[in-house]
Amino acid sequence: MKTSNRFLHAICILEVFASSRLCLALALGITAILAGGCAADYTRRADLSSVQTIGVVVPPGASEPGGAKDVMQLYNLTVGEDRLKNAAVGAGAGAAAGTAAGIGAGAIIGCTAGGPLAPLCWGFVLISGAVVGGGVGAIAGATVDSQEQVATAPVHLYEVNRVLPDLTQYYLASPVLQARALRFVREQGAEVNFVPAVWDGERYAPVGAATSMAPTTDVNLVLTEMSVSLNGKAKDDPNLILSIVMQWALTKYDPDTQTDEIWDAMSASYVSKQHQLSEWLTGDGALLKEKVNTGIGESLTDAFSDLPRMVRR
Repeated sequence: MKTSNRFLHAICILEVFASSRLCLALALGITAILAGGCAADYTRRADLSSVQTIGVVVPPGASEPGGAKDVMQLYNLTVGEDRLKNAAVGAGAGAAAGTAAGIGAGAIIGCTAGGPLAPLCWGFVLISGAVVGGGVGAIAGATVDSQEQVATAPVHLYEVNRVLPDLTQYYLASPVLQARALRFVREQGAEVNFVPAVWDGERYAPVGAATSMAPTTDVNLVLTEMSVSLNGKAKDDPNLILSIVMQWALTKYDPDTQTDEIWDAMSASYVSKQHQLSEWLTGDGALLKEKVNTGIGESLTDAFSDLPRMVRR
């Protein structure tokens, strides 16, 4: 009888060991899949070494905010509160699902065997299931956005609208942003002629080209998205971050299809430290203007950081 019990005990220990090896193998397999996916997502950047001229295009109105209703984004929860809440909910649900999965796994690997090691075997699979399930649930929950945008007080809208004209005129107007982007790319020192360009109805052409017979630019950096927003939790004097998102498309004209196709994409974002709305707007929005200026500079740096390598000859 003792020999039989020892045999069962040995079998259970081997099963626990096998299940831990299985978990390790699964983890390594998932890591390999993720690594492979990341490698598959990597694409070579466009080669601009043979390009002579690149147009820089900021379409009219592309960068100017429409008004305070577009700029002010207030929510019922901060991003941190939202992530904590959803992570907690996800962890609870994941732990429950993981425990249930552990019961099934325990039955499959034979933890129903009797003997003093049976509780250890069950404890291992149940705790492992709860921990893994809870961790996965917490991570998944933290990625869920359940913030609800709320109405902004009219007084806040009035205060922000008051500073937007100056902000637009000096930092965000299309000609201003285009000139700044041109300055930046020309300072990279690449042997490429960067010129201001505009859509002429059929093709992109250097600014000032009045007819369709004028020279065109086959390769262009086109601002396709730019948003400037103040984000935070709704309060009387809310704490807000300044967010700037910028997306540029590197387009290349295809004579066969007679269309401009996206050759590459360059994106960047900037997030400031948190300040109260009253602080942002003090002195006719001095802090807001300063941080918008900083954010645009950092965004241009990030968006075009690969240009020198792409145009290297």
